[in-house]
Amino acid sequence: MIDQSTRKGHRGHSWKVAVAEALSEPSRDNLSGRIAAAEAAVFERLQALATNSLAPLAEVRELCKASEALLALKTDVLKFPHWREQ
Repeated sequence: MIDQSTRKGHRGHSWKVAVAEALSEPSRDNLSGRIAAAEAAVFERLQALATNSLAPLAEVRELCKASEALLALKTDVLKFPHWREQ
């Protein structure tokens, strides 16, 4: 049986999986969805850490780097902010 602390720890790192999936997505057609999911996961984790005054600074830095990498994908690959224009 998984205890509550294990579940919380697993959820805390799910953003890493979402970011890795976006960064390794080979299909441009699927990329925008992967990026959106990763951005949501990063945002949710940042919200969770914001309520914790003892939030690990290293993870906050990782989240910032992940956000920058996702923005670079949107800018360089999807040509954000005009990536929805056909």
